[in-house]
Amino acid sequence: MLRRCREYWTDQAKKWCSRTLEWWAKRITAFYLGGAIIIMGAKFDDLIILKLNELGDLAAGIFGPLAFLWLVLGYIQQGRELKLSSEALHMQAEELKASVQQQTALVEAQQDSLRNYERSLEPLLVLKYHGTKEIEGEFYEQFSLINVGPYCEDVSVKLSVDGVEKYPIVLEPLFRDVERGFYLPDIDSNYQKFELEIFYKKISGRDNVQIFDLTMYHDEDGPGLRVKKRPMKA
Repeated sequence: MLRRCREYWTDQAKKWCSRTLEWWAKRITAFYLGGAIIIMGAKFDDLIILKLNELGDLAAGIFGPLAFLWLVLGYIQQGRELKLSSEALHMQAEELKASVQQQTALVEAQQDSLRNYERSLEPLLVLKYHGTKEIEGEFYEQFSLINVGPYCEDVSVKLSVDGVEKYPIVLEPLFRDVERGFYLPDIDSNYQKFELEIFYKKISGRDNVQIFDLTMYHDEDGPGLRVKKRPMKA
């Protein structure tokens, strides 16, 4: 509040000073011309006998100081206008900067909103391991995939061992609370850790993947697989 008051009175003082200069310049000019006319009237007889070149010198001597006065005043007025123009440009630049900041904040808010929307479309996949099952003399690891989130399609399962993808399996679309079972051939017990990738397409049409780490263990009940889901990237 104090700063605004100070700026207001500073502007008022500048305006008063500018008006004072113009006021004094006009009155000095009037007094000067009036005095010159009075003097020339008193010397009229001498004035009419002057030659043309002498009249020119007289006019230059009379009007020279006035021309210089108004030249200085014009220079001051031009400097004042340039200062006002500079201040106006500075204010416009500040407004433009504020507008750019607002637009930037709006774009960031929109991007955050889109990211949040995309996250809301992510299916929430749960992988369960049901042990080893024998089918026609072959042993398979039995799993089931449950979706407790939004719908997804083009679901495929890939098991990676030491960075090599194996056993690609395609599953039906996963609706909410739908469980799909699948089998993987008996996993080589020489490896202790595996990576199971679940690829899918969201309702928005974007592809994504969720990864589960499988770790083999042995306990008193025999061998098994421990399932742990990796955190999804933001």
